[in-house]
Amino acid sequence: MARIVIVHGAFNELWGPNELKARWLPAVRDGLWHHGVEIEADDVAVCFYGDLFRHHPGSDEDRKLEQSRAGVADMLSEMGGDDVAKLSQVAGEATFDRTLDLATAMLAENDLHARLRARIEGEITDDTRVLVAHSLGTVLSYSALALHDDWPVHTFVTLGSPLAVPMIFNSLEPTPVDGQAVWPGSVNDVACETRLTDHFGPRVEEFVIDNGHRAHAPEPYLNSRPTGAAIVAALSASA
Repeated sequence: MARIVIVHGAFNELWGPNELKARWLPAVRDGLWHHGVEIEADDVAVCFYGDLFRHHPGSDEDRKLEQSRAGVADMLSEMGGDDVAKLSQVAGEATFDRTLDLATAMLAENDLHARLRARIEGEITDDTRVLVAHSLGTVLSYSALALHDDWPVHTFVTLGSPLAVPMIFNSLEPTPVDGQAVWPGSVNDVACETRLTDHFGPRVEEFVIDNGHRAHAPEPYLNSRPTGAAIVAALSASA
């Protein structure tokens, strides 16, 4: 069973779990290569939830989401003010529309959070030692870890995480207390490339990773020396 579980980020609804693993397994292996460590394909599993955000044209589900979309756009504008307008200009209309679709689904579908968490829960086994998550996947993984202190996960590796962004942080499950997040379950270490220590405490180990022109792509994170080191340390600690 998989010792390493990877949870993808937003905008993977047109992919699938096998396609993502085909892209990411070599990147994980390259990260471990820096440290002279090799793994089998079965050591890695991808937690896929993109299909939960894929459109179903002509369906009642899509019509309901479209009806909710305008209200969500107004709410985001009120919360983010000029920042939302700037995001629309910088990201481009297509990317902003996809972001709005994602936010609409997250807010309009009452059971979506539970269904997303269930996907992660389905991948964690007694053999899982490392949970690696990218972007939105770090938010979903954090909540799942915090609710499962019985899991054997040793290390939580975050890549391109928005966990410290005020709008995200303030809506985390479990709810933060006095500006401090609840520690994620049984995890001993959190390794990340963003500034999370202010909200998650000194047990977080932070790295700066050069992704070049692929600033938010998961592969440059996964194949980097620091990410490889965090995974190796977790696998070694549980050996």
